[in-house]
Amino acid sequence: MKNKSIKKMIAAFITLLLFIIILAPALNSASVKITGNQFELSKNLKSPSEDGNWIWKEPYPNYSPNGVPDFDQKQSQWKSIIDGGNGIVETNATGDDIQLIQVGNGVDPGEIIIAPGENCQLDTTTSGDDVEKWAFSGPTALANCFWWFDSKFANPNGIPGDGKDDYPLVKKYGFDDHSPDNVPLLIEELARAINTSGKGKTTMEDIDNAINLWLTNTSLDDRLKKTIKNEPTFEFIAEEINRSQNVILLIGFYDYEIGQKRTDQSQTKRTFSKYLQSSTWWDYQSFIPTVERLDSIKIPLHSVTSETCELEINVYDTENGDPIGTSSLDPGILQDPAWIQFHFKPYIELTPFQAYFFDVHQVESGYHYEWYYSSPDPYDQGVGWMNKIPEDMQGLPFDWTFETEYYNPPPGSIRNDALYVTCAGVNLGSTMIAFSDPLMDVNNTNDIDHNDAQNISHDTYIVEQTCPCPDLNYSIWLPSYPTFFNYTLVEQAIIICPIPDDESPEVTITKPRPAIYFNNQEVYYPLSWPLPIIFGSIDIEVNASDNREIEYVEFKITLLYGEIELKWTDYNKPYRYKWEDGAFFFRQIWIVAVDSSGNYGYADPLLVMKFF
Repeated sequence: MKNKSIKKMIAAFITLLLFIIILAPALNSASVKITGNQFELSKNLKSPSEDGNWIWKEPYPNYSPNGVPDFDQKQSQWKSIIDGGNGIVETNATGDDIQLIQVGNGVDPGEIIIAPGENCQLDTTTSGDDVEKWAFSGPTALANCFWWFDSKFANPNGIPGDGKDDYPLVKKYGFDDHSPDNVPLLIEELARAINTSGKGKTTMEDIDNAINLWLTNTSLDDRLKKTIKNEPTFEFIAEEINRSQNVILLIGFYDYEIGQKRTDQSQTKRTFSKYLQSSTWWDYQSFIPTVERLDSIKIPLHSVTSETCELEINVYDTENGDPIGTSSLDPGILQDPAWIQFHFKPYIELTPFQAYFFDVHQVESGYHYEWYYSSPDPYDQGVGWMNKIPEDMQGLPFDWTFETEYYNPPPGSIRNDALYVTCAGVNLGSTMIAFSDPLMDVNNTNDIDHNDAQNISHDTYIVEQTCPCPDLNYSIWLPSYPTFFNYTLVEQAIIICPIPDDESPEVTITKPRPAIYFNNQEVYYPLSWPLPIIFGSIDIEVNASDNREIEYVEFKITLLYGEIELKWTDYNKPYRYKWEDGAFFFRQIWIVAVDSSGNYGYADPLLVMKFF
């Protein structure tokens, strides 16, 4: 009887309000003025923090409180054994270590001969001049990267050791996924995945394949992607850091060596001399090399006037052909005969025992210099010419005086070693870069536990945007990096970044529906009712879905004067808010769903009448 009385009371009240309900559609469209700012997300997604001109990778207070972690490879026995320089393998592998080159075999200095094996621990003691070498910079740099991403996408309120694993990139390998004790186990898992444990080193091909497989096995291959950039520029790296992508750099340590310059072909006698002409193919000489390169040609010259001019040497591979190399210079005033060296940059490639030719001429007309020759013919392998006549004025053959020279060994860059590091920030104004270095700590040399992600030494270096080695094309040189070698150059970059997600969540309000509610209970549901009418409190219930994950749902209500007020943020299903605030007449319910990529979706605003 009591329920029937309530229904009659509600029906009578509704009759008095019919004229208002009829106006509901109009009120629904004009009940509140919405501005763009009222739809802004409550979650404030931070941009990379700036310190002056520094742009740092963003810190996450849960598991990466100081930005990119700075894990250390110099722990445990993460080493390989390399040749010490005598070129002979002298150490036998023990335990599960892997013998890559057998004892007694010849090797290049510094070549890896023993890898640590499946347990990632070097069990072998070195013999002879063989030496140990830290080998896990690749797995360590990748661990920095993965840990940072796991912090970014995990529960922002998490703490190390909380037992929660909200993102599968880093897992529990014996300890809580973000415990410092889990770091060495993560690095060893990565070392096995990359096969650093089996090769004693990390190749770019191996780390490339390992990242792909790791993302697939953790079901994140649709969330994260990896690209490799050869010979990256500073601008490229700065842009990636600015976009908050993860960047791993492969840096190489080089020396540039120039061997001794040696003479290949020559005719050094200088019995006679003749004025140089200004025409090509007038005074020229042939030679037959025994080596594969020509770096310079030397000839003896003597000034015949007080004026100087530019001289040019052209080298040909066919008589009366086009030059395959040219060198020019102004030798200045030569009061006494002197050997003048003409360098070819780049050097000229030669085919041994094939005839070549070179001519010497003045760029300007007139007589400025004379060149020497000898007769009879002292150069057995070539034929000398004067005015295109193969003999001198006495009818004797002759050769010009010359030397062809080459470097042995040729000039070139020698790659001595390499290291993987993880970028932590860039300075656009000072052209500097900062990274987490698995091998050393320069900015923070304190004896601290680097397995704890809050302990970092983001080492900073000035970047020279040029390559000191003329035979290489790298554009980032770190001249102040502490190493025994002359040049530290950035060779490649691995970029790991989220795959863009532009798909907005779908969200609908499932309760209330167009019905009458009394203290959260639906008491009357007419088929053609235009809007919910609510007496007392009610649970607002929402369905939200996304192609990835819903991060949270916001419940907002319009107030009396059209302002929107955030009432509740729900991070877990079922998405629900108990609306207990007193109200009278019309209100509007607004629901915003936000996914893990920061996209947001809206339910259709719901106009309701609420009393009490």
